[in-house]
Amino acid sequence: MKGVEAALAIWEESRRGMFLSQALRNYSTDLSEGERRLASTLVYSAMRRYSLWVDIIKSFLHRPFESLFPLTGDALILGCAGLLEIKHFFPQALVNAFVEAVKKKRPNDVGLVNAVLRRVLADGGRRIEELKSSQNLLDQALLWGLPPWVARRWAETWGQELAKKLFVSQVVKPYLSFRLSPDISAEEMVSRLLKVGIRSWPSPYFSYVLRSASFGLPPSIVGYDEGLWTPQTESSVFISEQAVLLSAGKRLILDMCAGRGIKTGHILERTQNTIVEAWDISKNKVNAGRRELKRLSVLERSIWKAGDSLSLVPDAIPDLVLLDAPCSGSGTWNRHPEGKWKLSSGKLAGYSRLQKDLLKRAIDLLASGGIVVYSTCSMFREENEMVVGEVLCSAPEVIEIEIDGKSFPLQRGRPFGYYIWPSSPWMDGFFLCILMKR
Repeated sequence: MKGVEAALAIWEESRRGMFLSQALRNYSTDLSEGERRLASTLVYSAMRRYSLWVDIIKSFLHRPFESLFPLTGDALILGCAGLLEIKHFFPQALVNAFVEAVKKKRPNDVGLVNAVLRRVLADGGRRIEELKSSQNLLDQALLWGLPPWVARRWAETWGQELAKKLFVSQVVKPYLSFRLSPDISAEEMVSRLLKVGIRSWPSPYFSYVLRSASFGLPPSIVGYDEGLWTPQTESSVFISEQAVLLSAGKRLILDMCAGRGIKTGHILERTQNTIVEAWDISKNKVNAGRRELKRLSVLERSIWKAGDSLSLVPDAIPDLVLLDAPCSGSGTWNRHPEGKWKLSSGKLAGYSRLQKDLLKRAIDLLASGGIVVYSTCSMFREENEMVVGEVLCSAPEVIEIEIDGKSFPLQRGRPFGYYIWPSSPWMDGFFLCILMKR
């Protein structure tokens, strides 16, 4: 079964440090749509609740899990996740597929894999039900796939009720939302997508955004190569739309950490005479950003520079700075679950220090009357309100501008900025704060 073999290969790449999304793209070219969907479901289900699957597997092993050959451990993790989460697949066929995959490279472990996965199928669900009925914070962290220290931090920050919503968001399957080009209407794009079997419908928040129940590879979907749409979560759209709304009369916008240019492209598509200077420390991302803007036919209104945003110098004084700062990514862990297993409290503190330096730099670059749109895709106060608060203490000339989110689900930070809650498959967790230099 190619989907299972691909899942094992993708999982091995993730152990070596590659993002699941990149590994999935690398292995998708030789797979049918059904095989690609199976591989994707297996690896993301396994990664989202990795600690839970290991806990269940250990209860059925007679030796330390850590002593297993890597392929054997991978097969057990992916198999356990598949058996307990995939509801539309014949379970015995899944067990057989993992057994056959292990037989090719590790024949001596076939009996172990077969026996443990059969036990998982018979009794693994019982452990999940036990955790569901527990009120213990660590049990809840295990159930929803969170490192214990993160669960404690969120419970302290948000309180039990809101923290539980964040816990549950870890296993919400994300779907594609489409930011449309000004060259196509929502009605026409809905029709074009439907012709290839993708049902879509308008976002309740943006007239130029569609929602779908698809999580396919964007380049394979109709209209992508033409630049008619861009995959972007509605939370991310809200952030870059603030830059668009504030750009009136402003000639130069600096996108200080532009990445692959998703928000840059949004700004340029929705403005007429604006120039965006886009920086990123990664040359690969800068090259990807140029390709993205070329796809959207807006490259000529951009200036790209690779380098450290703490030392790069803009071609002119910017009127507005978009600082979508590097962060823990904790608001996007359902889409990029590997991030939570790599994060530590020390790394979180490191992100916070970098964000403070970047925000101070953004303010220094502005002329009087200039605006900074500061955002992260994080649900940690250390990367959000605490960063803004410390910077404001050293910059009395800077004030916060309140945001009118209209019907968009914003939650006020304490005391600065606003949170966007990861409340649906089309929305990630984000923090946003708009500052003006008087």
